[in-house]
Amino acid sequence: MIGLTEAFSLILLNAGEFVAIFPMLIIPAIFIYRDSKSIIRGISISLISIIIFILSDHLISTIAVSILGFNSIQVRENIKLYYIFVVINWIFLFVLTKFIGLLINKKIKVSTLELKGKSGFLIVISLLLTFVIFYINIIFESNQGASLKIIRVNGILFFSYFLLLMIIIYILITSITKEMDLKNKQIQFESLQEYTCSLEKLYTDMRAFRHDYINILSSMIGYIESKDIESLEKYFNEKIFPLSKGMASNNFKLGLLSNIKITEIKGIFSSKLIRAQELNINVFIDIAEPIEKINMDIIDLSRVIGILLDNAIEAAIKCDEPFMKVAVINKENSVLIVIINSIYEEVPIYKIYEKGFSTKGVNRGLGLYNLKQITGKCDNVSLDTIIENGEFKQLVEIANR
Repeated sequence: MIGLTEAFSLILLNAGEFVAIFPMLIIPAIFIYRDSKSIIRGISISLISIIIFILSDHLISTIAVSILGFNSIQVRENIKLYYIFVVINWIFLFVLTKFIGLLINKKIKVSTLELKGKSGFLIVISLLLTFVIFYINIIFESNQGASLKIIRVNGILFFSYFLLLMIIIYILITSITKEMDLKNKQIQFESLQEYTCSLEKLYTDMRAFRHDYINILSSMIGYIESKDIESLEKYFNEKIFPLSKGMASNNFKLGLLSNIKITEIKGIFSSKLIRAQELNINVFIDIAEPIEKINMDIIDLSRVIGILLDNAIEAAIKCDEPFMKVAVINKENSVLIVIINSIYEEVPIYKIYEKGFSTKGVNRGLGLYNLKQITGKCDNVSLDTIIENGEFKQLVEIANR
């Protein structure tokens, strides 16, 4: 109890320094939140940055005192020496940050993580406690005098605690990643179930048509034998021609999706296009060759296709004659995905990728902005948009390199 009271008293006595650190936490958190729309991500990244900065500063101080024999007073009084240590600190900070980033990204794709729920809350609490413990130790050190022993003990304490924190966060992030993978697999499974149901219906329709084929031909023989061409033409237009339209219905078109050999992508296309059918959107599919490999992270590719198809559906249903055209084309050195939809009104291309822009209302236009962010971070992916003749065309080309 005395220790807590003493710590609280020291924080109050150093309130100016303690409050001064908050802009360093709040301002980056606000900018990160504006970009990611995640409060937990904003707070977490901001806290990690401050903690790494404190750790880096303390490690450099420990080296300066233990190995080089300098003390904090000497460094502060000598301007040249002070700036040398500032530059060294920033270089070390840059190297440390890069190393931690590479270490984490090697095992986990941080950009695709959804930090929310209990796991996200635990990460924020762990980081916040670490920040408070580090800062209280710094205040104690500055009030009791930065002796060599205290600096060494704090250096070991900071490094050990930071290492433990990174292990805890790594375990939590791994857990979140596994949960996300499980959720994605569940979505893919549901999409494939819908696709399987469509194929079963297609098979049933084909069997029914084949069963009636002989009867259809037999019914035409009478008109041919009597040379009643006028009646044959009328019979053909009223009875036979509607059947040909049925052969070109959406159920038969979905069979072309079998050329997509990537299970996850086939599932997304099938579920979205089935939804388009249910909304009475006329769907045209062109996938002439087998698509066996697309050189892009499967999660990012799934998000890109999902966003494109969702936006195409939402735009098409506003039209009097809604339609969608989907093509996946194998080129010599790339794969081209083309998604075209009818549009009710044309909008300037430069506006559609702005954050928050939407024809659906305020703050609902994050889909195409996110699409631009995803494709922008991939060197081998290009995104082109064309609006002409009442059609909205999106072309995503993924190079095979």
